[in-house]
Amino acid sequence: MDLQITPSPKRDFLFIDESGDPGTFSLYYILGLLHVTDLSLKELNLHLGAMRYFGNIRREMKSGRLSKEQKGRLTAILSAVNDQCFIRASAIYIAKKDYKGVYLEDKLGYPQSSNKFKNLMLRRLLEVHFNHGKPQSDEVELVIDRFQLSEPLEQQMRNYLRVDKHKILPAFIHITQADSRYVELLQIADWISGAVKERFFTDQDRDFGNLFSVVHVEKVTM
Repeated sequence: MDLQITPSPKRDFLFIDESGDPGTFSLYYILGLLHVTDLSLKELNLHLGAMRYFGNIRREMKSGRLSKEQKGRLTAILSAVNDQCFIRASAIYIAKKDYKGVYLEDKLGYPQSSNKFKNLMLRRLLEVHFNHGKPQSDEVELVIDRFQLSEPLEQQMRNYLRVDKHKILPAFIHITQADSRYVELLQIADWISGAVKERFFTDQDRDFGNLFSVVHVEKVTM
């Protein structure tokens, strides 16, 4: 009898998007992360392609544009792929009234800085994620939805993430910013952050099914 050998992943992909703003405009700030491998990426693309085709979805699958039925379908897709191969998701959220950390407002020795705040929260998200799981391969690629708007700030972000004093983060082979219009899994990261916003801030009575059995969520106060 022939034994089927399950192939090992050759690369991990992490997709990150945000909800809210790094200042005082919103009451919250949220980052959502979707973690897949080259193997689970194929499965996700298959399901998402079918969802787009049979649901006649032509626009970005942004959280604010999805119907209740479509959000339920996405939850089912994540759960189905998670049953077959590796897929993980994490999110952090800040209720700004409870946040005591730095860079959101002026503090002695730490002036307000939206760029430093975003980079700090990005590191927090990655530390939360990798404290609860490990990469599945030796190659880890990070894709972020247009986090920093200039090349110098983008390079500062890369440099900041590559210095890991606590030895929690993997050595990323690529740290890339992209537009979610042409990277569909960034749209799923946006949907994750949007679901966290609804659960904790705007629509707390809504039934989220089993979404949060797939997404690990932590609140950040410092």
